[in-house]
Amino acid sequence: MRLPDIPEPHRRLVRSIVTVGTSALALVRRRDFTPEHETAARFGNALASAGVAWLAGTQAFAGEVGDDFDLGAAFGPFSPGAGQPVRYSTDDHVADEDTAARTQTVLNAATAAASGLVSWALWDSTQTISDYIDARLPAGVGRGLGAIASGSIVALSAAVIDRLEAASNLEEMDFAPVEIELPEHIRAAVERLLSQPHPVSADTAEAVREQFASARFFVWVTYSSDLHSGNGPVRLEPEQLVQLLADEEITCIEVYPESTCTRVIPAAQTYPIIGLSTEPPPPPRELSLDIVDGHLRRLDFDVSESDPAPTHAEDLPRDSAPGTLHPDGLDPANGLFGEFSGFGAGDDDCDEEHLTLSRWPGPEELTFRTDRE
Repeated sequence: MRLPDIPEPHRRLVRSIVTVGTSALALVRRRDFTPEHETAARFGNALASAGVAWLAGTQAFAGEVGDDFDLGAAFGPFSPGAGQPVRYSTDDHVADEDTAARTQTVLNAATAAASGLVSWALWDSTQTISDYIDARLPAGVGRGLGAIASGSIVALSAAVIDRLEAASNLEEMDFAPVEIELPEHIRAAVERLLSQPHPVSADTAEAVREQFASARFFVWVTYSSDLHSGNGPVRLEPEQLVQLLADEEITCIEVYPESTCTRVIPAAQTYPIIGLSTEPPPPPRELSLDIVDGHLRRLDFDVSESDPAPTHAEDLPRDSAPGTLHPDGLDPANGLFGEFSGFGAGDDDCDEEHLTLSRWPGPEELTFRTDRE
């Protein structure tokens, strides 16, 4: 059973309660209660201390357990411990998020219980010290100074945590899917591809067209952690989405059609019509449609790979028979691995410009071929 924790969006409320609660506890004096009520006051003080400690350990106050804050990044290279991460949990950093969350809440509950027990045990000592200070200050000044000091420490701690979090998130990047409106030039290119005569069955083309018309589209993008709030989806402003897509290399668009659409047969295939790019930059690319389990799953626009000419039985070495091993491959002239010798990418591939969505082709930039050609 997972103990409850307070989510990050409620951070301001939680921090206000902790600050006010800590200040209020500093106002409590034993002499305010009659002897017969002192035990109840002592218990209430311990319970309030435990509650404040629990709130101070929640995600809404201190952030998620597992965050590593670099003091050097926050306060400069000359601060103590510069460059050394401050860990707010003993949880193994490779544990999954759910295990880390359970660990956080259990440790927080244990810390809160310990705070309540300490408050109960030190009641007499802390009250004696408070009475000693009050006796040497004008009436009410001791309580007021104690409340202000306690609340200020909590507020300062919250501000330091925020600064550490901001510093640790400066260079943190994540990778996630974002839903998009399919750009019109890409939609038109796919529509043009689907309008080509299908080499086998017009019903197949119509099924794919129906799925494409009903589909939602997603691409994977790299984004800064400052866009991420909590664990739920993040609704981006239009300009934020434009900025994310501006420089992101995208060779694949994920497609999610409605489940009620007609299924494609065969259920697993690459649609037998391919769009070939006719415009620069090189290298040439192909627009293809990937179908999985009878549904359109992906639009790909990637570098075309020319397959080697097929090798037939009569092209094989005549002196070979079952049990003949060919260490140099079946075609030594093409290298040790024969048809598989083309590993790695050339220098020209590394210099090509990122393929952003805006650089995907429109229908006028494509020629089409089918599997029968």
